[in-house]
Amino acid sequence: MRGARSAVVMTVTAAVLAGGLTGCGSSGGGGAEGRPSPAATVPATATAATATAGGTAAGGTATAALDPEAALAAAAEVMRRAGSARYTLSGGDGSAAVPGTGFTRWADGPAVLDYLADDPGTRLRIRMAGNEAYFGPTEQVAAAVGEQVIWVKATFILWRKPFYPQLSLVMDPVNLLTLARAGWLDRVGTETVDGAEVTHYRDIEDVDAVLGGIPGLTAEHRPHAEVGLRKSGKAFVLDFWINAEQQLVRFRLTGDKEGAADAVTVTYSALGTAPAMEAPDPKDIRTSPDLDKFLGPSPAEEGPGPDAVRAGSGAGLPRVTPPPARWTAGG
Repeated sequence: MRGARSAVVMTVTAAVLAGGLTGCGSSGGGGAEGRPSPAATVPATATAATATAGGTAAGGTATAALDPEAALAAAAEVMRRAGSARYTLSGGDGSAAVPGTGFTRWADGPAVLDYLADDPGTRLRIRMAGNEAYFGPTEQVAAAVGEQVIWVKATFILWRKPFYPQLSLVMDPVNLLTLARAGWLDRVGTETVDGAEVTHYRDIEDVDAVLGGIPGLTAEHRPHAEVGLRKSGKAFVLDFWINAEQQLVRFRLTGDKEGAADAVTVTYSALGTAPAMEAPDPKDIRTSPDLDKFLGPSPAEEGPGPDAVRAGSGAGLPRVTPPPARWTAGG
């Protein structure tokens, strides 16, 4: 247990758990390393509203019989062997997360993720590879204009927006599960997700620990990701739903500034089926203006590349929902 955690943990327990992340049964006893369990700190007024994943289920899964740390360790090994998955991502109306879907692959080297916003007018997709992010047209858009898929490397200052560090966290669920084993972890109870019985575990981590769950984060880039995460809170509740096969089915990240209504939720499926993915080939990397032809009639004014960012304006962020034709500055 990290010594500096106590004040932050008590703050996030009171602010977040009382605000909507409530328990639906606990394994009882102490939390990690002899600390009281998070469930024990939930006010008496709390209800079983956390069962938003499908409600409390009767009985328990095989995973539920394990100690919480052992359960997450077993799930980490299962996910490590799977090596990849399909995922969906969603967030509340006030969340910076843009709902979307894609594949992520964490086997065979640095984690790689493809993301596409859930909108029929989406023209751009994001690929994260290790410690870098890239923008490129969807294959359909590229085909429509008779061009190959190209990529534009994003300036890392974009990670000052919460969405980017949040998205990068889901690249490697093994990292997430391993991170939580070191924290303040407890079993919430048994629930259902998409009709299947699962066991719900909860961990509370400060922002420094959550940063440790981002694959490949360098000392140079860490300050930008930290700025983004701190917009959501100083500490986070990490919820995990694990099925009887010890697969991580769902993960939820809740910052103490935002609360349950704006939590970011990721659901994993189709384990081991992601296509081969890798960082874009250097020959396919272009500059921001090269994306103009894929964005429709309005030319891009700003792009993610350092060559297209106005001095003092922050980073350019492409809209991936209609109207997708203009770049907007952000910080």
